[in-house]
This record gives sequence, structure tokens and C-alpha cells, in this order.
Amino acid sequence: MKKLLLAVSVLLLNVPLVQAAGDAKRGQELYQANCTRCHDTSVHTRPNRIIHSLDGLKKRIQFCESNGRLNWSPEQIEDVAAYLNAKFYKYKEVP
Repeated sequence: MKKLLLAVSVLLLNVPLVQAAGDAKRGQELYQANCTRCHDTSVHTRPNRIIHSLDGLKKRIQFCESNGRLNWSPEQIEDVAAYLNAKFYKYKEVP
């Protein structure tokens, strides 16, 4: 039993974290209500995309939020990052 618990623990510790800290469902709602007027999903799937990390994704969301004068809270930015990361990017969260 101890060996099984140890094996499960090791497996769980090696599972990569692929979601940002925010709420992806709320992020999806914010994205669809505010971002789709300028972006379609191809911007996130193109081979020459300019975002290469979760931090870069968050910075790009802040850039767009500021230019769009959306007045999002830091939590809303995290929510959109969580949604986009889960749906398209799959970057690991850095502890």
C-alpha cells in the first residue's frame, strides 16, 4: 500500500500545471464579450504568434485591455489568461 501511495504521489507531482491562476469560465465570458471584436481564434493558433509564455500572454492581455480601455481588474486579466491558456496555449504556471 505504501508503494502504491508513493507511486501515485510521484505521478501527481510530475503533472504539469497548464492553467493560469484565474477562472477560465469567467475569462471566456470576458473574452467573448470584449476581445472578439478585434480578434478571432486564428490569432492564437497561427504558427508565427508573438506570445511564447504565460507571462507574455498576461502582458499581452494587459496591453489589449489598456488599449481597449476596458478597465479590467487584475483578477479579470488573470481570468482571461486562464481561459486563453487552457484553450490555446497550454503554458505551465511558474510557481
